[in-house]
Amino acid sequence: MLTIDMPRSGTRRLLSAAGIATGLLVAMAPMTLAGAGTTELDPARPGSATTETALAEAQARVTELRVEVDDLTDRNIELEADNSTLQQTVDSLSRERDRLAGSISHFKEQYEPLEADYQLLLELRKRLPDTRPEAEAHLERVGRLALESDPARLGQLVDRVKDAAPSFLDWRFTQYANTQEATEAYVSSGANAFETVMEELRAAVLLSVANRLDGLLNVLDDVR
Repeated sequence: MLTIDMPRSGTRRLLSAAGIATGLLVAMAPMTLAGAGTTELDPARPGSATTETALAEAQARVTELRVEVDDLTDRNIELEADNSTLQQTVDSLSRERDRLAGSISHFKEQYEPLEADYQLLLELRKRLPDTRPEAEAHLERVGRLALESDPARLGQLVDRVKDAAPSFLDWRFTQYANTQEATEAYVSSGANAFETVMEELRAAVLLSVANRLDGLLNVLDDVR
């Protein structure tokens, strides 16, 4: 057997180096195993079964969301159309409301003139009273109602009636010897002018009332 003698110091250095190398190998082994385990089990690694499943689910969800967006878009279009229709209805009802309000306002404005028309027609149907005070009161009432009814059309005729009334009342309530004397006085006193202007007033009143009623009928036609 060949025996080689080495110095003790060299032997110690070799053993020390071998120990250090062995320690490094032992220390690196867990790290290598841990790294290998991470590589095999990492779910985020492309191509793994977990990643493909997550991607498929995400794509399905995107498809669902697109369908929901399309449905919401269609619904929004329908709501806009409904809103437009409702707005048109509101505008139509507003116009109808304003028209009816105008009609009601017209009726309110015409109430007092209509009441005067009614009372005036009743007075014109009456005969002249048999006493002068009552006759004067009657003519005064006719003139006042005529001015309330239609001052623009009847005002001048009312003034003419007032001017002619005194001569007529004087003749009406004077005692004459006979019919011929009364007839002559009727013409010469100017009493005959009263009858003429009263007939004009009656005709003008009837025309004024007819015009007012025609206007009210037009308003009613618009309301119906």
